[in-house]
This record gives sequence, structure tokens and C-alpha cells, in this order.
Amino acid sequence: MTIDIIAAARQVLQLRYWQHLLNEDLKQKRFRVPVHLAMGHEALAVAVSAAMSESDQMALTHRNVAYNLARAGSLGPVRLEYESSAAGAAAGVLGSMNLINPKRGIVYTSSILGNNLPVACGLAMARITGGERSVVFALTGDGALEEGAFYESLVFARSHDLPVVFVVENNDHSLASKIAERRCAIRIPSLCDALGIQYTLLEGNHTGEYCATMSAVRRYAFDSGPVCVEAMVATFSNHAGPTPGWASDPKTISIERGLVIEESQRDPVWVARQILDPADYELTSDYLIRLGKSLSGGELTKEEPCLTISAK
Repeated sequence: MTIDIIAAARQVLQLRYWQHLLNEDLKQKRFRVPVHLAMGHEALAVAVSAAMSESDQMALTHRNVAYNLARAGSLGPVRLEYESSAAGAAAGVLGSMNLINPKRGIVYTSSILGNNLPVACGLAMARITGGERSVVFALTGDGALEEGAFYESLVFARSHDLPVVFVVENNDHSLASKIAERRCAIRIPSLCDALGIQYTLLEGNHTGEYCATMSAVRRYAFDSGPVCVEAMVATFSNHAGPTPGWASDPKTISIERGLVIEESQRDPVWVARQILDPADYELTSDYLIRLGKSLSGGELTKEEPCLTISAK
């Protein structure tokens, strides 16, 4: 599969724009459920979604919004779900932290730290037992490395050569504490080497490189067994709720300021801007921001744009 890098970069902008709209909704207290935004995770979400085949599955965490948006290809169903609407992605009954979309491969999401990892192994084992083989993508964070379920899932997957891709979103935070403030360093490459599991590092937020790497990882997992991917991410939004979340909150995110939050490689949208032709970026970004201002606080229309990756 050949990825259109320009289309992938534009989809990063799309995911950021949708999250900007949700952040403005959260400021207005539009939802009754807690929402964990993932501003800063867009490049990884685009790459994982692009790597999936029609039969592949995904098991997510409470911070699942970027993946649900990428797989749905639209803000509407997700936003309506957060409003507890019967027209939502899960008829308004799952809310945010447990949102699934089986038709698009998201078959399990859990708000319990590390809970989705053994479930992902079970999903892969069930497929093999039933005479099928597809890949299960299990997303987790650096906080879950401290859970026994992480180690047990790696051992189980390797023991049975399960086609599972463990993706660790390392944002150096668990709630408000950094890794160095709560525990010793855990060297994932060393752990994977001890178990004989393929390890891959993603950093820099280049959407094209991420898409190519995740596509190769998916092929390896399908043919040979489990892979562990550590992706270095920055989560610009607060742990949950809007940003800013209170009067003295030092974090300030507003669609009025544009799509870029930080002028560095830590921000996937900033990196996407380097990939795109300046005129293309400005046209896409300005259009999304203007549309966002007209939709913020209002109803989504059937004309809501969707920028998708074209794969050949």
C-alpha cells in the first residue's frame, strides 16, 4: 500500500481541527461525560488507522478520541455520542471512555488502565482459533507499563506468536506526574529484547514516515507475531476536560489561535505544515478554522469536510 503523504498530512490537520471543536464544546460544558482529548497524538492516530486492513481490530484506552475520529472519518458520530444522543456512534450509551466502533475495527475500549492489553491478546487468539488471521492493534500509555497486565500480555503474545501490535504512547505523564517523579525508568527495548519481541521507536511526528513504519509493522505482526511500538508524543490538552480548565490554568488552547499549538516537532500539525506546500497549508488551515468558528457551539452540517488518506 502506497500512502499519499500530502493527504495524510492534511488528515492530521483534520483531526486537530475536530479536537479544537470538541475543546470549545467542553469549555461551554456541552457534554455530560468526561472527555480526554489527545491534541498532539494526531500523526500516530493517522498512521495506525492507515495501516489497518478491513479485518484488523483495535483495542483502545480512555484517551481514544483521535483513533475514533480517524476511523469514523467524521466528527458528527463522536460528538453526538458525547452529547448522549441516540444518533451517536454508540447510540449515546457508551460516552467517551468506552467508545467503540466495530464497523470500523474498534471493538474494545476500556477506562481501566492496562485492561485492554490482555483483551487484545484474547481477540487475536480467538481469530487464530477460528481459522483466521488478522492483526490487533492495542493502544496504551507509559502509565500502563507499571501494570502487571502489560508484562503478562507481552509474554502471552510472544508465547503464542500472536499478531498483536502493542503501541505505547509515551507522553511522560500519568495524570499530572512525570515518569521521573513516580518511578524508575523502564527500558522497553530491553524488555522486548528479553522476550524476543520486535521493537520499533516512533518520534518526530512525520506523518509519512509514521504511515510507512506502521504499515511495515503491521506486515511483520501478521507474518511473525507481536511487535511493540513506542511512540513519543506530547499531550497538549489537559488530562481531561477543556484546556484551559480553570481561570489560572497556564495551558491555553483556542481555535482562534490557529491549528498549531507549539512551534516544534512535538506538534504533529507543525510538522504537517513543513510537509505541505505553504499555500496548501494556509488554504486548508484557514478554511478549517473559519468553518470551526461557524460551527462552534452550533450544529454540524452535512457539508462538514473530511480529509482522507488516499491509498493505492
